[in-house]
Amino acid sequence: MHAAPELTDEIIMGFIQSGDKQALSALYDRHARLVLSVGLRILRDTSEAQELVQDVFLYVYQKSQDFDPAKSKLRSWLIQIAYSRAFNKREYLSLRRFYDYCEIEEVIDTVPSRVSAEKDRETLELRGLLQTAFAALTELQRATLEMYFWEGYSLREISARLKESHGNTRNHYYRGLEKLRETLDASLAPSRNGRK
Repeated sequence: MHAAPELTDEIIMGFIQSGDKQALSALYDRHARLVLSVGLRILRDTSEAQELVQDVFLYVYQKSQDFDPAKSKLRSWLIQIAYSRAFNKREYLSLRRFYDYCEIEEVIDTVPSRVSAEKDRETLELRGLLQTAFAALTELQRATLEMYFWEGYSLREISARLKESHGNTRNHYYRGLEKLRETLDASLAPSRNGRK
C-alpha cells in the first residue's frame, strides 16, 4: 500500500483491517504527533507520552475491526482511544507516586511545529472560532472543557475541583461539547457553502 496523501484515514483503516502493517505505518506517520500531544498534556512526561503513542497504535491495530466509519471519523476514534488510555496510564502512575519524583516539562516546547503560512492562517481562524464558541458556554461548561482538554483532568477530578457532583460535571461536559459543535457548525456553514 502506498501512503498517498489523497487516501483518507478511513481508506487506510480499511487496509489495516485487512492486516496491512504498512497501512498502520502510514496512519502512524499521519497521526502520531496528535497522539503525542494528548499524551504530553495528560501525562506531563515525554517518555511516558512516547510510550503512549506506541501503545495507542498497537491497540488500533489489534482492535481495528472495532472501528466503524459509519459511527465516527477515524481521527475522532483515535483521539478517544488516546485520551482514554492516557487517563488510565496517569491514574496508574499517580497510584505509584510517579509524579512526586518527576519534573513537569513544557508541553509546547516538546512538540516541534512545522506549519506552513496557509496552515498557520487556518489555525488562527479556527482559534478565533473556538474562542467565540467558548464565549457562548456557561462558566461551568467552559471550566469543565478547559480542565478536561487543556489541563488533562478526568471528569471525577474536575467534579472534585469544581465542588460539583460527578453527574453535574458530566452534564456540563456533554452540554458544553454539544453547544461547541452547534456554534462551530453554524460558523463553518457559510465557508463550506462557499467552496466549490
